[in-house]
Amino acid sequence: MKLIDRTGAMMLGLAVVLAAGAADAAPASAKGAAARLAAQHWDLVAWSGRPLPQGKPLRLDFDAANGRFSSDTGCNRTGGAFRVGRDTLRFGDGKHGFASTLMACPPPAMATERAYVDALSAVTRYRLAGDQLVLRTAKGATLTYRAAHKPAADAPRKLVYVSAETRPCNGVGRMTCLQIREKPGDRWQLHYGGIEGFAPHPGIEYRLRIIEEKIANPPADASSIRWTLDQVIEQRVVRR
Repeated sequence: MKLIDRTGAMMLGLAVVLAAGAADAAPASAKGAAARLAAQHWDLVAWSGRPLPQGKPLRLDFDAANGRFSSDTGCNRTGGAFRVGRDTLRFGDGKHGFASTLMACPPPAMATERAYVDALSAVTRYRLAGDQLVLRTAKGATLTYRAAHKPAADAPRKLVYVSAETRPCNGVGRMTCLQIREKPGDRWQLHYGGIEGFAPHPGIEYRLRIIEEKIANPPADASSIRWTLDQVIEQRVVRR
């Protein structure tokens, strides 16, 4: 009888230890998943049952520290809380619970925005595979994103002006370069590296806030500095 009691006690103790371990593992897994999601920008590359919006990809971002997400919608920006597990993901509070900017856009863009926000609010699961993030709703619809470089939070920022005109230049072969300067009175200088996330329109001069990062071990014919667009501060049409 004593042997049975001891065995039962050992099994009960083991069950308690395993349950405690599982309880510890679940938050750690969720925290790790949130960190992986927050490490990259995510650009929409496929939307089941719908064509992709024209123009820049819809970009989804996660803030692991604050449990928040934000995304372009094709018209405005939307965002809110998110909850993530090993393979589960929910945006908002289950009843949308999103906060959005309120800019008016053409009807097609507004329709895309409504459909996209509805799709995000219906997401229940996710899968990370290489550089792809696939979100899935309870009805099986999917949103597929591709990872895009996300600069370090402490990377330095600076302001630059971008000319309304590009110039031919010689870099990796014959190419077209932006012209940039840091002050209005400075001479324009050729910029060979491009600016990630920036798509200039001819005839428009820009003032940008960019993020500058050093690239470890760049190729011999490539720049050792990466510029990424942080914000368009102002822009103006330049009359010729």
